Amino acid sequence: MTTLIAKPIVKDQYWVVTDGDRKVGNVLADAAGFEVKLNGINTHYTTTAAIKRKVKIEFQSLKTNKTEIQLPFSSYPTTKRTYNSIVDVKRKLHIYTKTNKSKCYYAAGWFVLDQNGIKVSMFCPKYIFIERYTYSGPYKTQAEAESMINTV
Repeated sequence: MTTLIAKPIVKDQYWVVTDGDRKVGNVLADAAGFEVKLNGINTHYTTTAAIKRKVKIEFQSLKTNKTEIQLPFSSYPTTKRTYNSIVDVKRKLHIYTKTNKSKCYYAAGWFVLDQNGIKVSMFCPKYIFIERYTYSGPYKTQAEAESMINTV
């Protein structure tokens, strides 16, 4: 007899049993133990160890996706640790605050701002500058931003 695989759906409560490719049953935890349904036949067991011994079912562990959420624009440099990170979808910018309670947002990266006819390169300008002035960016380096001053 081949070993069946029980894949967890709800941690420690419900598993789907497969023979590798197709579903052949399920295991459901209840107050008195575990109800195993294989090929339409229900059998009750008190522990998962008993199920493993008698029915040859291997229980897999629940895989958790504990990956850190990456912002789509996190590759642009910032001044220090960022808090309250959000993405301005319209402008395609990563904006953040410098402290957890701050209400002042900054844009990550290097920018070229046109302030009253004068082009200036700025590192992580306040977001309000991005809203007020014509700009180009973000850029990953100061040299990249400054090379754009003459072309923008």
